[in-house]
Amino acid sequence: MLTSVENLARTALVVALAVFATACDDTGRLGPLAPSGSGTPSAGSAQAVHQEWSPYVGVHVTGEATAAYRDALVRLLQSGRLRGARVEINKRSIDAGAPVIKGIGALGVELLGLIGNDFVFDHPIEATIDRIFSTYPEIRYFQIGNEITTILPSSGPTMAVEQYMEVFQRIYAHVQNRYPGRAVLLTQSTLGSGQYGPRELEAMAALGLADMNPERVILAINDYDPHQAILYAGLLGTTLRRFRVWVTESGVPTPEQHASFVQSGYPLLRNYLRAERIYWYVLWGGDSGSDAGFSLISNPARYPDYSTSPLFQILTGSN
Repeated sequence: MLTSVENLARTALVVALAVFATACDDTGRLGPLAPSGSGTPSAGSAQAVHQEWSPYVGVHVTGEATAAYRDALVRLLQSGRLRGARVEINKRSIDAGAPVIKGIGALGVELLGLIGNDFVFDHPIEATIDRIFSTYPEIRYFQIGNEITTILPSSGPTMAVEQYMEVFQRIYAHVQNRYPGRAVLLTQSTLGSGQYGPRELEAMAALGLADMNPERVILAINDYDPHQAILYAGLLGTTLRRFRVWVTESGVPTPEQHASFVQSGYPLLRNYLRAERIYWYVLWGGDSGSDAGFSLISNPARYPDYSTSPLFQILTGSN
């Protein structure tokens, strides 16, 4: 029987003592993830951001931002601060979005294809996977849904974790049987704040995840509150210790605090979650109108005169 999340959390406290110092300031106190300030870092702070930065970022597939996307991504590539991008493949954009996604990949950026929640309800799901694999032969990593059990509107179809794991197991079996070695799958992103995410991941483990090949599956977690990532530590150190972990979304919605979040928050995500990768939430989030504060660039329609955040400027050495 799996240990409860409460007991896992207590186990995690032991882990925390070993890594606590990495998140402390010179007085031994846990430093804030987003201290106030102008957003203009010292040379030492910029160096610390460079050291902690994970060269991965989410990119919304938005056609009107193509020119600015290309320019910004090239600048990040040239500065050595970008290796991969997470892009969503959904029913609204699988055809219209293909040129944008392929254009990003053509720059030499490794793609993580997020298979949108709307696809996860398809039947037979195997035919959907065949279509997506055929459309994007260049993508090796595919994530199956994103927070699907928590963000679906109650007015439409919803999905419990048990239903999700039934779909995930079908996709896993199909990929291993028909496309051996073709792709690595990521689980839906669970939440990194509070105990809901650890409980959900624990349920996924009990529903078959723990029995899958860890070379073919990666655990995905969205975490915007790195201090609470400790709640995962016991589970990730026991039942799921063989699996890699990628943080598929993270960040803070205040541009002046981006750099301090990377400097203070990314080490916690690596220590508590064993995160191999951390994807900054979004290159530009203005397409939805509510999350632009996370954006590394803004006003892309003004290309070539689009705006850049302090973090983008640190990463690219621009101002």
